[in-house]
Amino acid sequence: MFKTVLSKVLNSITIVILFGDVKMQTVPTKLTERLVIESEELIKEGWYANKSELIRDAIRDLIIKLKMQKLEKAIKEDVEWGLYGE
Repeated sequence: MFKTVLSKVLNSITIVILFGDVKMQTVPTKLTERLVIESEELIKEGWYANKSELIRDAIRDLIIKLKMQKLEKAIKEDVEWGLYGE
């Protein structure tokens, strides 16, 4: 089970890293005023070229973070299974 989960997670992460945003789609969204202000500050500071780049980067980071959490959970379950059985 661990090897399968690890392979799927790592393959997904590799695809995100290697291929990035090949085909763009417009996704309408609403942000709170505070998020807009914070975003604009990051852009002014030079961290991002525009809001689209910032949002794409944030989503990519979130996807990788969630996939890593799933992987860590699967590893923990495998270790517990190995130590205690079912």
